[in-house]
Parts: sequence; C-alpha cells; structure tokens
Amino acid sequence: MLKFTDEQQAAVNHARKSFNARQAQLAGDISIVGNAAAVPLDAWRRVDGVATQIQRDLLAVFNSLSAASQTPVGVGDIVSYFGKIGDSNEVSVSMDGRNAGLQDQAVVSFSGTPIPVIDSASRFGWRQMAVINKGQMSLDTSALANGLRKVAEKAEDMVLNGLSSIVVGGSTIYGLRNFPDRSTDTHGLTLDGATGANWMVAVQKVVRKLFADNAYGRMTLFMNLQDYTYADMNDFSAAYPNKTILQRLREISQIEAIIPASKVPANELIGVAGLNTGGWGTILSAMPLVTRPKMRHNAEDDFVFTAMMMAAPQFRSDANGQSQIAHVTAA
Repeated sequence: MLKFTDEQQAAVNHARKSFNARQAQLAGDISIVGNAAAVPLDAWRRVDGVATQIQRDLLAVFNSLSAASQTPVGVGDIVSYFGKIGDSNEVSVSMDGRNAGLQDQAVVSFSGTPIPVIDSASRFGWRQMAVINKGQMSLDTSALANGLRKVAEKAEDMVLNGLSSIVVGGSTIYGLRNFPDRSTDTHGLTLDGATGANWMVAVQKVVRKLFADNAYGRMTLFMNLQDYTYADMNDFSAAYPNKTILQRLREISQIEAIIPASKVPANELIGVAGLNTGGWGTILSAMPLVTRPKMRHNAEDDFVFTAMMMAAPQFRSDANGQSQIAHVTAA
C-alpha cells in the first residue's frame, strides 16, 4: 500500500488537530442544541486501522504495484510526465580506446498521467453524534469503513481499467487492461476447468509476449481469484500425482509470483516483467488512503468525514511502444 511522506502525514495531523481545536472553541457556546465533539487520538487510530485492513483485503493488484514502485507527487501536480526514450549512440570496439563513433543524443518524447482525487464523504447530524458520544463512542467506524471501502474499490478498479472520464490536456489514466502499449494475445480457454497442459499454454503466451518486447525480468502474474482457486485445488495431470496446477506453474523459473485478485476478470492473465525494478511504471501518490474531518464553523453543522486518496497508476513504455506488460485473454 502507499506510504505517507512526512509532508503528507503532517497535513493529515494538522487537519485533525485543527478540527479538535475548533470543537473546543464551539463547546463554550452550546447549551442544549448543537454539538462540539472532538475526535480523540485513539478513535483516529481505530479508523486508520480499519483503512489498513481494507487495503490489505481489497487491493491485491494496487498493493503489489505500489509496494514495488511508488512516486510521491505534490497536491498541485495535476499531471505527471515521463519521458519515452528512443534508441541512440554507437558502440566502438578498439585496442587504443579512440572512439571515432558518432556522438549521439537520445530522442525523448513525453507522456502524461493525471492524478485524480478519489473521495467518499460520511455525514452525521449534530444530534446523531450526540447519540454516538452517549454510547461511549467517538466515531461510527462502520459508517466510515464503508466510505474507505468504496475508495479502495475504485483504486483497485483504476489500476486495472484506468479512468477514461479523467482527461487533462489530452492525457488520461490507463490501467493494466487497456494500456495502449501493453502486449496482447488470446488463449481461447476457460481456465476454470482447463487441463494443466492448457494452463501451461496460456501462461507461455504471456511469457513469450513479454520476451517479444525485450522484457526479460522475472514475471509477476495476476489472475482471477476463482481461476486461481481452481488451479490450486486441481491436479496438473495424472503424470504429476499430488501436484496441483498452481504448484506446477510456480515451478516455472520465469515466474516471480502469482497474485490472485477478485477484480481481474475470469480467464485473463496479466504479466508484469521485473516488477521490483519499476520499469513497468509507478504509482503516483499525492495522498494515500486516509480519513480527514471537514471543518465545522457552527455547533449545528453536520459532522463530515471524508475518505480520500489522490493517486494514479503511470504505466510506461519506450519510444518503440515496448512495455513490461502483457495481457492475455480468452478471446
């Protein structure tokens, strides 16, 4: 999952402390109507703990990518650009070390990725908060968890399918399944029911597509959770007693890891070469998943808590359209 920079953590802490300070100011003006409930540190710890657990449960693909490569950006960075490097330079081989080759310069073009705000707000009336406080609670974590879950689900969907609704200066957000420079192929199989030999054919297609793009790093393979479970529970063949399809796939030296993900569609295999090298791209992070309070100016204002994340995947390719990503589907 995304890590907070010192600046991001300070911004969250400041928002929460300012909220509590304002509640203390409002408390002196309340008789019966209105509320000025501060949120203590232990309540925020419970909320942050819920956010961490939700991310561990839901963000199979997002967390794998962000753990390998994440790039902090500022809130004011609406679009982040990366350079596509063209081929350049000649190599000279000699005994005297005199290089008579051309001194060349790489051709660089730039491609951008917008960084959106993904948020979901939970609202409580001042009297509703009074009821919650009377029950010896500071926050309704179940209601806040729903907003956190919605944001996390959108983040996982974004790294797979992109966000075509976000366009800034002609740049949009692509996912693993629609990145234009990914390599694609078809295997024509229903994996939930396929033989071990057919599974090998499908996975070989992913590996070969990566090799064709000069992506030789060991592959991380993302697949549908149900397909993964089938491979984990069924034998590869009668020739391999007590060995499942999944165990056989893990014996392939080119495979670094196999990640099951509920959001990856059935029968689809997505391979990323050299995940930990970051050659595939990065997750841009202006703010990891967090809950922050909206400032209240009157004792009868609603309490509003916003679950938010500012992040986007940035998948990269070179000037020849070669990437570290391969996507193989049934058809």
